[in-house]
Amino acid sequence: MPYLNIVTNQEVKDEASLLKLASQTVSKISGKPESYVMVAVEQKANMLFGGSDAPTAILDYRALGLPGDRQAFSDALCTLINEQLGIDGGRVYISMTDSERQNWGWNHSTF
Repeated sequence: MPYLNIVTNQEVKDEASLLKLASQTVSKISGKPESYVMVAVEQKANMLFGGSDAPTAILDYRALGLPGDRQAFSDALCTLINEQLGIDGGRVYISMTDSERQNWGWNHSTF
């Protein structure tokens, strides 16, 4: 049920590696089994942050319940983006949404 969408204005040279590492990171820091984690990457998006088109990213995280230590979660995701895409944490926004079970569909039903 955890979902992470990574949108960046950069070209992702090794998308498969980024997807796998992001999935593992979300699983580890959220405490959710990786079998429930979904990750998507949108690269080369037309984006400005602070009026600049310098390397930037926005991460959209949605799940049934958010990690207790959101600062550690933010740190882990910013570190991932910095290591994989070379984007400084000061150029990354992370939106975290706690979804209600009845608003999360899966396998022809809801949670």
